[in-house]
This record gives sequence, structure tokens and C-alpha cells, in this order.
Amino acid sequence: MHLAEGVLPLSQAIAWSTLAAPTVYSSLRREQRTRRNTPSSSVVMAGVTSLLFAGTLLPLPVPVVGATSHICLTPVLALVVGVRRIVWPTFFVLLLQAVFFAHGGLTTLGVNLLTLGLLGPLAAAGLWALLRRLGVDGAFGLALACGAGGLSVYVADAVVLAVALSDMTAPATTFGAVLLGFAPVQIPLAVLEAVVSVGIVRLLATRRPDLLPNSLRSLRTVSTRLAPAMLLLLATGLSGCGYEGIDGTVFGATAEGAGRPPTGSIFDLSQGEIGLAMSIFILFGMGFVAGRSWERVFAGGRDAPPR
Repeated sequence: MHLAEGVLPLSQAIAWSTLAAPTVYSSLRREQRTRRNTPSSSVVMAGVTSLLFAGTLLPLPVPVVGATSHICLTPVLALVVGVRRIVWPTFFVLLLQAVFFAHGGLTTLGVNLLTLGLLGPLAAAGLWALLRRLGVDGAFGLALACGAGGLSVYVADAVVLAVALSDMTAPATTFGAVLLGFAPVQIPLAVLEAVVSVGIVRLLATRRPDLLPNSLRSLRTVSTRLAPAMLLLLATGLSGCGYEGIDGTVFGATAEGAGRPPTGSIFDLSQGEIGLAMSIFILFGMGFVAGRSWERVFAGGRDAPPR
């Protein structure tokens, strides 16, 4: 999810960023049109952005492996608000994480956006459409689509890294090593992502079905165990802070072993007193936005944004 600074050759970094730029522009244009028709959509997107920021930053441990990783959330959020509209929040979140939390980097921002903000959502949306045609349109189908969408992000990262290191190591060797490295962590987290995704959709379907496309409105049963499960998710994330992240232990270590180690961020404010102050400010701000946005969403009227 967060390929680090320095693992891509400059030419590839520029190429990926060039490909990513039009997707951000298209997403912003779509958002402008949606807000003209449905002003309250800005509140919804603020909540989506804050949820995405928290979910992709929270380290979730897999104790058997001794490493942490993140759930993606873009697959389920794309099913809720649309694939095109999830791109710009993903860009904003990845930019903040690269600058203030040393997650990812500016030279890899383009490719990280394409995998997390576009490929994962497209995979989930495509699989969800296929499963609905096959009649698997309930919670199981949604869980399968979102879990597979999250896994597709990491598979795409493995492909990108294999191409980036192809001048030093055979692409198949790199790809296989990365797959073997992240599978013990990401497969359990894909199951967790599936459960969380169903919980999010069921909560919205129960409280604000007008915010969902018709294909998701039937999932109205909210488990009474959802709130404790979310608290458990937060607790496990905090407990995993002592583990190393998979971004460094797999992606970074593979690149370093091939002779292209990750470098320090071009623009990094994650260290020092100023960085700490800014990080606290951002976390407080995102928390405030999240609280106000979701309060207004669940207390608001019934005006669904167009798809």
C-alpha cells in the first residue's frame, strides 16, 4: 500500500505520476458536479476521507508473523460513493501520510494512488457486479468483493516492485518473494477487511440507506457486536505498534536486497517537534471532521448523491 521513497527509478516514478494525475483531475471534476447537485455530499465525503485516513494509518498486527499492515477501505468506500469519487480522497490521504507520517513517499505517490485509489476499488466493483449477476448479492458477496479488492492492492504493489527492480532481479523472482512475504499478513487482514466492510455497509443501510446505491440497501441488519468489534480493532492496532510494518519488512527489504534501498522522504515532517505538533494537529482535525461529518450524516435528511 505504501511503497517507500526511492524504490522506483525516476523514470518510472514520473510515468506513474503522469498516469495518476488525470485520474485525480477526473475525480475532482466528478466531485464538483456532484456537489452542485447535492450540497450535502461534501459532508459525506469529509466522513469518508477521515475514515480512510484512520483506516489506512492504523497498524494492525498479525502476532504469528510479528508484523503489521493496514486494511485498505477504498474497495468498500468506492462501492458506497463510486469509484471515480474515491480517487481524490485517497490522493489527499496518501499525501498527508507521506509528508507527516513517513508512510509512502512523494515519488511513489502516483503509483500508490493508482493501486490503492483506483485498482483496488475497480477490482471490488467489478467482482461485486459479477457476484450480483451470479446471485451472490448478500453479505457474503460483499465481503468477498471487498476482501479481494484489498488483496488486489498488494498484488499490484508486488507487480510494480517487480517491474521497478527488473534491471537488478528477474521480475518473477521479485514478484514471488513479495507474494510469499505479504501473504501470511495480508490474507488474515483481507478477512478482517471483509468483515469491517460489511459492518460499514450494514450500518449505513440501517441508518441512511439513501446514501447507498440500490445494490447495497438490502443489507440492513446491524450486528449488536459491531461496536465491540470496532473497539477491538482499535485496541489491536495500538497493540501492534511495536511490530514492524509489512511495507518495510517486505517491500523495503526486497528492494534493499536487490540493491535499491528505500531512501528518506524528499519532504518529511514526521520527525522533530514541529512534525509532532503538526501530526497532533492533523489527527485532532481529522477526528473533529470525522465526528461532525458522521453526526450530520446520521442525523441528516434523505438526499442521496447521484451515482
